[in-house]
Amino acid sequence: MIQAEKDVVEHMLESLTISSLQTGVAPSNEQVTYHFELACERVGLIVTLASTIRIFKRLAREIHKAQSVLEFIGRGADQMQ
Repeated sequence: MIQAEKDVVEHMLESLTISSLQTGVAPSNEQVTYHFELACERVGLIVTLASTIRIFKRLAREIHKAQSVLEFIGRGADQMQ
């Protein structure tokens, strides 16, 4: 994965997180597409099918990792009460 693709992932994670926190709901497919296009434009990446696949696989791994951390934190808080 090249640096520009990593930058797209970081931009998407940031913007999708902010959007989700503001609205309180998971983003729609259209919103994800919008954030993807915006992030690619910001970093100057011209995407190919292969780069899109790499970006979304990495994005999925990062989201899964974050969900695992949140679940772990949530369980810890429940056990302390």
